[in-house]
Amino acid sequence: MTRKFFTFILVYLCGFNALALGLTISTHQLNSMMNIQFPISQRYMEYTLEASKPNLTLYDKTQSVAISVRIHVTNKHYRLIADATFKGQILFDKKTKSLKVSNPLMTNFKLIDNSFPESQTSINDIERIVGQHLPISVLIDFNQIRSELFQFMPSNLTIVSGGLRVEY
Repeated sequence: MTRKFFTFILVYLCGFNALALGLTISTHQLNSMMNIQFPISQRYMEYTLEASKPNLTLYDKTQSVAISVRIHVTNKHYRLIADATFKGQILFDKKTKSLKVSNPLMTNFKLIDNSFPESQTSINDIERIVGQHLPISVLIDFNQIRSELFQFMPSNLTIVSGGLRVEY
């Protein structure tokens, strides 16, 4: 009787573990996937804005992420280069099959180079954004990568030490 009871418990516990399918994507792998989409470039009036050199950092204790990027703004013969860091919560958008950061908060803005004349007011405006939430930002669009990892919809994302745990 005792033997049947322990066999039942063992089969019961193993059955639940078999149902939970998951994998951990390392921070290095996530950064490699992000680099496929960068640099991101956009024209706004006579300006070209470009984000490059992304670096993702995961924080398992707070379940949050930080993304650092190099920003280039050019207009004819002028340019501005700065480094910026954004922090936020990570989420997977099932509809668009993309990994996103919700409510990113700009935590750092450091001017590297600026040749725009009379631009101090604009730089001050940008620096005032530090500490404010911005719209949702797409980290990785799995439609562009065609990754088998997100062919099935994840049921849970958890930041763990050294990576992102994806469970199906």
